[in-house]
Amino acid sequence: MNIKKTLGLGVASAALGLTLVGGGTFAYFSDTAQSTASFNNGTLSLASDPAVIVDLSNLKPGDLITRDFKLKNDGSLDISTVLLKTAAEVTDAGNNNGAHNLKEDIIVTFLNNNDKKQPELLIISLAELENQSPDLVARKILGTILGGEKSGIQAGTQDTLSVQFAFKETFQPQNYYQGDRLKLNWTFEASQGAGVYK
Repeated sequence: MNIKKTLGLGVASAALGLTLVGGGTFAYFSDTAQSTASFNNGTLSLASDPAVIVDLSNLKPGDLITRDFKLKNDGSLDISTVLLKTAAEVTDAGNNNGAHNLKEDIIVTFLNNNDKKQPELLIISLAELENQSPDLVARKILGTILGGEKSGIQAGTQDTLSVQFAFKETFQPQNYYQGDRLKLNWTFEASQGAGVYK
């Protein structure tokens, strides 16, 4: 019985060894795949052409100045709005302006956004314009009826606008403005459109 027992244990040990060896050396197929992602931000780039819209000297009451200018989108993203921010600074030549403010007597009229076919007809003094921020590239109801472009400026395009400045005349002499200087700074603040599902 000892021999049978020893022989049985030997066979069992050999079977267990073969199972472990065979179980550890099986083969299978495998494959891998890799995915990469790339994010590249677009650019928002607005330019005004010309950079100096109006540069005038020797103004007198009653003068009218009309100028065209372009707002260009040189970026890769569409612009949805362009808000106009106005800052005007008057230098008094010492003629005792009193309660008179040259910014109140310079009247700005936005005549037209030619691309939107939008006759804006916003008539406002420089003093009032400093407290407002009109959207210069909005197409409103009349522009829609006349078939103008949609609001905003698409990437790689431009809008052409016309503006008029008028030195308001009064029935009284305006000698207190003689020699005064006005420095006008317009900042065109562009914003991107809403994000989209991609």
